Amino acid sequence: MRLRPWFIASIGLNFLLVAAWYIAHIQEDHSPLVHTPNLDLTPGMTRTNSVVRYLNFTWAQIASTNLAAYITNLRAFGCPNATIRDIILAEVNQSFARRRATEVATPDQQWWKTEPDPAVASAAAAQLRNLESARRTLLNDLLGPNWETETDVAAWVESNYGLTGPRLGTLPPEIKQALYDLAARAQEEIAGKNPADATRAWQNERPKLLLLLTPLALNEYLLRYSPNAAQLRADTRGVNFSPEQFQNLFAAIDPITLQPDFYYRGDDSDLLARQRALQGQYEAALQQGLGSETYLALRLNQDPLYVSATAAAQQAGIAAPDAAKLYQINRATEAELNRIRNDATLSPDDKIDALAATRTEQQKAIQQLLGAKAFERWLKTQTSP
Repeated sequence: MRLRPWFIASIGLNFLLVAAWYIAHIQEDHSPLVHTPNLDLTPGMTRTNSVVRYLNFTWAQIASTNLAAYITNLRAFGCPNATIRDIILAEVNQSFARRRATEVATPDQQWWKTEPDPAVASAAAAQLRNLESARRTLLNDLLGPNWETETDVAAWVESNYGLTGPRLGTLPPEIKQALYDLAARAQEEIAGKNPADATRAWQNERPKLLLLLTPLALNEYLLRYSPNAAQLRADTRGVNFSPEQFQNLFAAIDPITLQPDFYYRGDDSDLLARQRALQGQYEAALQQGLGSETYLALRLNQDPLYVSATAAAQQAGIAAPDAAKLYQINRATEAELNRIRNDATLSPDDKIDALAATRTEQQKAIQQLLGAKAFERWLKTQTSP
């Protein structure tokens, strides 16, 4: 009698084991994903095998970060080959577009440099080639040969909008698309317009950018891609900025160069006065941001008279101090020539005589500065081709 409870328990345990086996067997026969042979996903191919589908599926049962498993699941569910190709292509392209934007240091990321770094450009080109090779190899492995069409090439190029950096590079694709469209519309709008009207059009785009970007992302966008930042880089070419120096200088000049009157080219006296005031503010901001010595050197090297005077002096073997004095003579001469040309009280013949006399005085001053021999060498630099 004492063994009876153990006997009953044994029978119950065996029953449970049999029931568990039966349930597992039934679930295997009704598995929602059925393995099918590998198929070439070349566009135009059609399926010939049958697939058993489980009606109560969820997308989580199909989607996978393992793209090979993802393809197997899509096939098992009965997804058409063309659809599988489109899904996998989109997944791979999105992944590599993100890598291009966040892993590759392109020259435009060094927005504080007034001249592109050749080493950075070369390294970026190599990285981009390697990423593209990896992308195509992965797609060949997943989809087989002949997966690419002309439409795929165009879509891949368009998906890389050139937006890079810690914030712009991680923007969602739809925001990048919106920024690309905005820039394209702005470019069409300013095409053929004078600088003032073009600036007015760009000024109107700023509020639209605020709707798409956070303040930090907007600042990054303006530093990299705005016309005002591009102008600042061109106007300070050769200056070795730190990122902080360039950003601070851009913050100072951006409100100035964003004014259309800064670029006024008409003859309205009020607008001309407004332009001179804005350009004076711009020069003052540059001088403060660069320091007086760097600012003076920058402006001298951008003055054609200074460049030509120093080049001629170097060619003629003239010492640097005399070259600086030669520039001052040339500068004073040019100012006097412009005054004569714009003097409405002079007749054409009087202007010709005055211009010739000014040129003669210039040569006398230079001969007195350099001496006879150096003056003769300098004259040859003025007549040589």
